[in-house]
Amino acid sequence: MSLGLDYLPVELLYHIQLLALSEHLPLTSRHLKNVFDSSPNSFRAQYITHRIIPHSIDWPPNLYSKVLRYRVCTPPVLDIICTRCPQASATNLHLMTELPKHLFRRLDTRKRPRSDADEPLPGFALTMAVHASFIPLIHYLLEMGANPAAKDAIAIIVAIRKKDLNLVRMLVEPQQKSSSKRWRGIPDRMRCSEFPELLKVAMKVDARDIVNYLREKGCVPDLGMIKWLSS
Repeated sequence: MSLGLDYLPVELLYHIQLLALSEHLPLTSRHLKNVFDSSPNSFRAQYITHRIIPHSIDWPPNLYSKVLRYRVCTPPVLDIICTRCPQASATNLHLMTELPKHLFRRLDTRKRPRSDADEPLPGFALTMAVHASFIPLIHYLLEMGANPAAKDAIAIIVAIRKKDLNLVRMLVEPQQKSSSKRWRGIPDRMRCSEFPELLKVAMKVDARDIVNYLREKGCVPDLGMIKWLSS
């Protein structure tokens, strides 16, 4: 009588998965799902690193961007991976690491399909934080180098649609940590004049204070906009 995977020892199942690296294997039976759901952090760290660099001993420069895409990458799992790859210096991680979409899923009320590893989108984290008006997270992302001009300045467009001038200003202008005053001599994070769509969106939602702000930042209205402003 032939026996299936369900009858194999747990340790052997872990070994098989590290060879197969299949995201579908745990879904083949309830028993296997329970086995891998209760797997130790050390195994999960091995699984993730094997998926990322299966045929190479070199750690990719975007290692942490790839690692964080896996939902099984909890803080303890990430700690194990970090200890195993000392070559990936953490000094400049904020310059090369992109946060995956699933970390911000709770900020989005829309239902979206899930995958084993989410591909990050440029500016996605900042845009979701703006969508949720999560001010501390917005400050943190900006300090870590998030670019409000990414993806055609979608983060600022979301702020404009919320008709929140303070939020728009926060995204455009760098802020001092000790006060709300803008740094002197420090340029804006982006040139609003390079994104004429911002002014159109502000006019469409009738956010006149934001329209005036964008004009101060160099956005030039066209003839139709001038008529709207004079009405």
